[in-house]
Amino acid sequence: MVASVLSHEDGRAKDRPVSGVRPDAVIRALAAVTLMCGACGPGELDNDAPDLSAIGSDTAAARAPGVVAHSTLADTFGLAADLRIIARKLGPLDPGIRDQLTAVEVLYYSFTDSACTQVDKAHVYSGMLVVHACVAQEVRAIFEGLRRDTFPIARVIPINRYGFDPDSTGWNDAASMADNNTSAFNYRSKPTSGQPSKHAQGIAVDINPLLNPFVRHSPKGGLREPEKGVYDPARPGTLTRANIMKHLTTHGWIWGGRWPNPVDYQHIEKVGRLCDPSERAPR
Repeated sequence: MVASVLSHEDGRAKDRPVSGVRPDAVIRALAAVTLMCGACGPGELDNDAPDLSAIGSDTAAARAPGVVAHSTLADTFGLAADLRIIARKLGPLDPGIRDQLTAVEVLYYSFTDSACTQVDKAHVYSGMLVVHACVAQEVRAIFEGLRRDTFPIARVIPINRYGFDPDSTGWNDAASMADNNTSAFNYRSKPTSGQPSKHAQGIAVDINPLLNPFVRHSPKGGLREPEKGVYDPARPGTLTRANIMKHLTTHGWIWGGRWPNPVDYQHIEKVGRLCDPSERAPR
């Protein structure tokens, strides 16, 4: 499922239903889904393996038996209003980005335990990543490759569900990372430079932050985000050159784990300019 997140009416961005789905129907469906708690483990589920053949290219995964939703399109509701609040501090988001924000439903395996040591191969999970429409199909392909490799992801929930930073200059990235949440779009500046972030352009994704922390080395002690993050290449859910680059290179993406200092193990991003909307691959 690929769905536009925002529309424009009278010059103001508004949430809208997509693909004929009424918001009240989506909310009722969401109410029937138990969002998983804890850093990694999904909780108790039935033991029947999912039938992935029931999921079409543009069909909501939640409709397929055996697929557990960590988030749905309903979790993006309110994003437009939040953007207006953030814009008071950072200025308006470029319309070329704002008007092209898209929710991409991705499928993945997760963990059976809160310590993130065992991969749950009996169930497939789904979650929504908010990205720029120009990279929507690439993001879906990258995550499909990770799913085929049985690479586990703790959870995928739009970052707006974690509330604002204390100063309302973006959504709470620290809370999302501490929850080991995989997310994409976040209207914020780079913590290290104040320049626009690739996340603010919708062309970057952070994957399993607790397992893939941001690390800055310094004689004065350095920095690690999240603070409890530990990078162990032998641990499931940890990104390495071997397991991530094969899914990135063909799409023109790079991995922050190859940067010298700081090293951003959780971070993948699209290289180069944003495409023109007319260049987008058909949905």
